[in-house]
Amino acid sequence: MPLDNKAIETLSVNAVKNSIVTSEFLDQYIADNDKEPSWDGFVYIYGDKSKKKSNLKGRMPVQVKGTECDDHSKETISFSMTTVDLINYLYDGGCVLFVVYLGNCGITNKIYYAELTPVKLRQLLEEAKEQNNKTVHLKEFPSDNNKKATIFLNCLQNCQKQASFKEGKLLSLEELEEQGVLENIVIPVSAVGITDPQMALVKNEVYLYAKIKGSSIPQPVDFIPQDVQTEQIIDALVTIDDKVFYTNYRIIKSAKEIIVCYGNSLTIRFNENNQPCKMNYKNSDRIRVLAKDLDFMLAYLNKGYFKVNDIRIPFDYDGMDSSNFDTEEEREHLDFAKDVVRVLNMLGCSEDIDIKDMGDEDWRNLHRLVIAFLEKKPVKGLKEDLPPVVCINVGKLKFAICLKQCEEKGTYEMYDFFKTDLSVAFEDRNIVGKMLPISQFSILHEKDFLTLSNINFDVLLHSFQKVEHHYETFNRANWFLLDLLNAYDKAKGTRKEKILKACKDFSEWISEAPEDELDYQIKTLNKLQTIKRWRDFNIDEISALYAMVESKDTREDCVVGAYLLLGIPQAAEIHFAKLSEEEQKNFKEYPIYHFWKAEEKENG
Repeated sequence: MPLDNKAIETLSVNAVKNSIVTSEFLDQYIADNDKEPSWDGFVYIYGDKSKKKSNLKGRMPVQVKGTECDDHSKETISFSMTTVDLINYLYDGGCVLFVVYLGNCGITNKIYYAELTPVKLRQLLEEAKEQNNKTVHLKEFPSDNNKKATIFLNCLQNCQKQASFKEGKLLSLEELEEQGVLENIVIPVSAVGITDPQMALVKNEVYLYAKIKGSSIPQPVDFIPQDVQTEQIIDALVTIDDKVFYTNYRIIKSAKEIIVCYGNSLTIRFNENNQPCKMNYKNSDRIRVLAKDLDFMLAYLNKGYFKVNDIRIPFDYDGMDSSNFDTEEEREHLDFAKDVVRVLNMLGCSEDIDIKDMGDEDWRNLHRLVIAFLEKKPVKGLKEDLPPVVCINVGKLKFAICLKQCEEKGTYEMYDFFKTDLSVAFEDRNIVGKMLPISQFSILHEKDFLTLSNINFDVLLHSFQKVEHHYETFNRANWFLLDLLNAYDKAKGTRKEKILKACKDFSEWISEAPEDELDYQIKTLNKLQTIKRWRDFNIDEISALYAMVESKDTREDCVVGAYLLLGIPQAAEIHFAKLSEEEQKNFKEYPIYHFWKAEEKENG
């Protein structure tokens, strides 16, 4: 026989009261058959077990709903609430909603809850639009008393922080960053009986608060994180038979499990009781990672253990399905991966090869490099009459390689372009038939600086300096510097740092060039535009630029460049207008034009 509404309300309220009253940090004042609109009472939160008024943290309004349902297996449920109630909760500063499932004619029950903070209520009402009802999702209310207290303590603190933001627009992180007012992000969380702050973070509802420039009050962000997880790197020696495979490992914590990661391929999952529940190994698609992780996994299988510092971790044969792991086949994969890593290192390439990027020709090229550099053998089956310098692609990597043709057609010896001396020359424009030597690296340009995987920036300048000096030496080096500067403006990461160092070295050397070989204005601008890319000018450098713009002998395009370096784009624009169309077109190709584009971007 179904329960009547009064019985449902009484049993539901009593279930919540009985659950709350057992907590040492909570007290309840909830009335059944309460006639107050939208609320049923309050739960009081205390700072310690004495429950003295002096230790009262605050109180949270609560609403209790009940319904008959014999299925108590669900961890989450949905419940329809009137938008009028949600609006009332919002203007009161928040609420904890309880829904109690009553089974077996009220003999059994299961309690669910939802923390309805102002930010969440605003989100629900925005989704509801003009509807009279809105579905609210609730979670299983824990039986652990510390977890109950943690829920109410966090909800209270978030409601207090959000109290003054019931109305008005909440900004997203993207909007705050665009406005340039975001200083940092705070994620406050409190816990009762939990010593691990990360677990407190992942097991409770959290909100993001933005620290705004000029404001002492953190502002809630228009975003509620879901399925929060933390990642921590632990420094430790991971060894097998005294061989160190890793110097750290990762711990990923979520509400449901803890995952420990060794390398990028082996994971061990633990459940809430910290019992290992599953071990999984998956080969990486990156060859450098594969060479390390697969070596570790094969040694782990062979020895049956590994150590984390002095703690022995035995192999869990029951927790890992290794039926598809063919040891002999994987040893072959490991041997090839190690060979590839050796070749990459021989070529001075610190990057990795992603197997997903590899096509048939990429695999053929990779095998050719292994044959040439590791096995020291000629490579067969290539096209005839290839040029002495070629680029070989392996996935997203590109290598500059020297070829030496053998007697057998289509067969070549291969050498690293950056470790091989080549004679390169061009015809003297003043004497027919006379050849002038230049650096072999003169054939490189902006794109090569950005894409070659075996490029060695440290050998570039020496190559220019060691060739026999002539009237074109510094001019060629100067054009090389311009390409380097253009590449620097587009490069990222460590490559960008290496290019800048090369730019500094070239600009210093070129600044010593005799004026009859390279114009003073060009030398000065190129040295100073290099400096500007990594530090502010000193007074002498600023004086040199002003002397240039004030001199009647300065070329018009150099005046434009000097004003750009001084940060005066309006004056640069005036003088730019005096250039011919062809001169303007050429100027836009120079790296110094970067400072005009940067100014436009900053003001745009």
